[in-house]
Amino acid sequence: MNKSLQYLLISFGVLFLLYLINESQQTKYKSSIESIFEVDENDIDKISLKDSNGDNLTLIKSDTLWSIFNHDSLVIKDRQIDQFWEKVIGGKYDMLISKNPSKWTKFGVDDSSGKRLSLYKDNNQIVSVIFSNKGQDYSHNFYRTVGEDEVYRTSENIFYMLNTRPTYWGNKPKIESSDSTKVN
Repeated sequence: MNKSLQYLLISFGVLFLLYLINESQQTKYKSSIESIFEVDENDIDKISLKDSNGDNLTLIKSDTLWSIFNHDSLVIKDRQIDQFWEKVIGGKYDMLISKNPSKWTKFGVDDSSGKRLSLYKDNNQIVSVIFSNKGQDYSHNFYRTVGEDEVYRTSENIFYMLNTRPTYWGNKPKIESSDSTKVN
C-alpha cells in the first residue's frame, strides 16, 4: 500500500471518529416528544379552567356524562370533550424552555397570567398546569406545572381548547316540534 492511500485511510478514520463524537454531543440538543399529563382519563371526574381575567369554568363528570357546573341548561358538546382528551390531556411537549422561575412572566406561565387547568379525582387535585400562548410562535404554547420551575413548549397549539366560555363546551338543547303543529 502506498503512503498516499495510508494517509487517505487515516484521514477518513479521524474524520469518522470526529463525526461520532459530534453526534454524541448533539443528542443533548435534540427534542424529544413526551406527554404533558401522566394521568388516566378514567381517573378524572372534574376539570377546572381559569383564565387570567378571572373567568372560570368547571366541568363535572357523573357516571360517564359530563356537565357544565352552574350551566345546567347547556348540553355538553361531545366533540369538544373528545378533542380535549385527545389534544390536551393526550398532549405532548417537545422541549424544555427554561428552569428559571424569573422567566415565568416572559413565557406567560406565572400565577397571574395564562390559563390554569386543574384536574381532579374525588375532589382531590391531581395536577394543575398553567398554559400560555405568549410569544410569536402560534403553533406551540408554553406551560408549567404548578409547584415546579420548568417551562415546556407544547408540540402543537392547544391554548384555544382551554376556553372558559360555557357556549364553547355546550349548546342549548334542541326543542323538538310536535307533529300536531304540522298542516296537511
